[in-house]
Amino acid sequence: MDMPDNVKKITTIKQQVHDIIRENILNGTFTTGEWLQEKKLAEMLNVSRSPVREALKELVVEGLLEDIPNKGVFVRKFTIKDINSIFELREVLEKYAIKKIIDEASDEEIQKLVDIFKEMEDSYNNGDLNGYYRTDTIFHSMLFEMCKNDILNNMVSGILPIIQPSKINHRDGMARFKKSLEEHRGIMEGIKSRDFDKAWKYQEIHLKLAKKETMKNMGYDSESNQ
Repeated sequence: MDMPDNVKKITTIKQQVHDIIRENILNGTFTTGEWLQEKKLAEMLNVSRSPVREALKELVVEGLLEDIPNKGVFVRKFTIKDINSIFELREVLEKYAIKKIIDEASDEEIQKLVDIFKEMEDSYNNGDLNGYYRTDTIFHSMLFEMCKNDILNNMVSGILPIIQPSKINHRDGMARFKKSLEEHRGIMEGIKSRDFDKAWKYQEIHLKLAKKETMKNMGYDSESNQ
């Protein structure tokens, strides 16, 4: 039985609202600790409050927002412990993913990763930082998808916004932007040549600098481990 058109529309609106709010959290438009008011968001997005309410609930579950009783929903502030835990998890998961891809993925599958990197490179050459962010997320999602481990892939799809909170800050100019591209190039080339040591070398550099960037953007001492 076909689903009524009005149901499809509601589902689509909810997903669009979710994606817009999520993007604005990740790109820093909605800042850490900011109160996201249902009514104001509905007015801003020109939708009813219902899809906004559902989107906020989902983003709380995803870990990007926190619902404080009797106060409201706020953009989550990650603690130093949270950030250290996030990058410990990324190291374990992405090391597993890279090794599995190198050992088991076909050349055709690896070419998909190469193509995604080329999109990142195009975004860099065009100075499109937001486009670069989006493709960066796709690149790391593809690492897990290519493992062909449904349990891992399903788990990661739910926590990817948490394990990838770091975004290059516009005020830092193009320097970190360029380094990030070089790191992804090294990861991609290592995987393409099935050289785990090379791929992991660049991934370790990427994680170290991404963690430092995350700490700085959230106002913490980048060397702190507490």
